[in-house]
Amino acid sequence: MTGKQRRMQRLLAGPNRRCLMVPLDHGPWLGPVAGIDRPRRIVAAAVAGGANAFLLTPGFLREVSDLIPTDAGICLRVSVSAGLSDEARQEVPAVTAVTAARLDVDAVAVSLFFGRGGEPYLLQWLGKLIEECGGLGIPVIAEMMPPPDKFYAPEQIAHAARIGMEFGADIIKTNYCGNIESFQEVIAATTVPVIVAGGPSAGGADNTLEVARDAVAAGAAGVAFGRRVWQAPDPESVVRGLRDVVFSTPAHELSFA
Repeated sequence: MTGKQRRMQRLLAGPNRRCLMVPLDHGPWLGPVAGIDRPRRIVAAAVAGGANAFLLTPGFLREVSDLIPTDAGICLRVSVSAGLSDEARQEVPAVTAVTAARLDVDAVAVSLFFGRGGEPYLLQWLGKLIEECGGLGIPVIAEMMPPPDKFYAPEQIAHAARIGMEFGADIIKTNYCGNIESFQEVIAATTVPVIVAGGPSAGGADNTLEVARDAVAAGAAGVAFGRRVWQAPDPESVVRGLRDVVFSTPAHELSFA
């Protein structure tokens, strides 16, 4: 088994190769807001709830690395958005593949928000990052987000996800469109594992579990829920509920070839 295969097994765990990722990489964008203002506290809660993967910046990882189980996947955020800047609409490259290898993480993550400008430059960087990480055996998670006015449109989600797949990303992170049948089309057209972003906390724990259940039923490999976890009154309980949903919900049979 190659190093890349071992890393992928930590990210996509169990017989159905599912992922319950808790992103805690919002600090550069939002600042030390409640929920992520105490890194060790929120990581301890997510670990206790049963998260099998974490998305972290280098500095956050340094503070909490001893709390993360050795069988959990660690994804390093390598593009960031500095929220204090007037030009923070798009994320920019911040961390290299060499740093990811030095930290011995299981994947790197880069985000691209279509419609915010700078896409050609960021796509060029994404291609270079995928090439560099491929030589180091490090999977790349590409967060591919549609334009703001079509943020949850299935055709635009599919197109954004397909761009990431075509560039060679190993896992795609994107939005759930809100409809199981439509999202099945996204899954079928992407051909690599897709994990669903959570977005802002809305509707409470019941809505969070419903979104996760429907996305996995449609064929998603799991979820990457950050604000839905760390903005919750009881993050550990939310993660525990998500674990039950993500690792037990059967995927529907695709209704097309």
